[in-house]
Amino acid sequence: MTKKVVKDMLSNIVHIGNKKSFWSPKMREFIYGASSWVHIFDLDKTEKKLNEVKKELETLTKEGKTVLFVSTKVQARKPLADLAIATGHPYVSEKWVPGLLTNFRTIKRRIATYMRLLKDNEKGNLDVLTKKEKAAKLLELSKLDKAYKGLKEMRRTPDAVFVVDGRFEEQAVLEANKLNIPVYALLNTNGDIDAVTNFVPANTNSFKSIKFILEYLKDAISAPKKGGFEKKGGFKGGARKGGFKKMTQRDDKKVEKKDARLEKKAPAKKAEPKAEKVEKKETK
Repeated sequence: MTKKVVKDMLSNIVHIGNKKSFWSPKMREFIYGASSWVHIFDLDKTEKKLNEVKKELETLTKEGKTVLFVSTKVQARKPLADLAIATGHPYVSEKWVPGLLTNFRTIKRRIATYMRLLKDNEKGNLDVLTKKEKAAKLLELSKLDKAYKGLKEMRRTPDAVFVVDGRFEEQAVLEANKLNIPVYALLNTNGDIDAVTNFVPANTNSFKSIKFILEYLKDAISAPKKGGFEKKGGFKGGARKGGFKKMTQRDDKKVEKKDARLEKKAPAKKAEPKAEKVEKKETK
């Protein structure tokens, strides 16, 4: 272990664990001792595990695999989202939706709804609605954004999952285990090492500690293959076998039909579509 790494870990309080009364015997090997009734990590072993996880993530991502980054802890939201966005991987930073992995077929429909509303809002298509209808759509968009903003391009289950604090993100770990998806995690002194593929024993309660570790891993993580999410035909909640592009085209047609229905309410525009139909019949 180099002096620089020790100094960086100490300055970023990676070594501070939980209280002695809040721990798991499975983590005994990675605990150096205690100070003021708080466990202290053995930084020698932390560095070893950190490099192991870094190497495994590097191998995965170089093969074009996709990693889903997960942490809904307030301290970890920003550094985790920054890492995922910078490396081009999906992430969950505010709300874990139950069944996100185990019931992904249904979740894809919700992501499709979110993308449609997002596109409608950007194009100004919601402006043609009444104030009440627009407010309802914007409220729904806000809720969906909280859950799915990091999953816009995710069209299939990921190849691996990385979580900050395996105990706090227990639901995500359980779902990944059910699908035999490898799980990498930052674990505090109360962590369950048997529930994950590999882990880093470290402080998961501090913004500085989490940011330092994620920055350390960042250089090893490559972007997933282009089109890596496009297997299995994209969204199925109303989409055809062609992936996301056809889904958006279909959404555009729906929006156009909705706009046409709204336009029919105006008497001046009623005659226009009828005239077109008559002309088409005559030509036939």
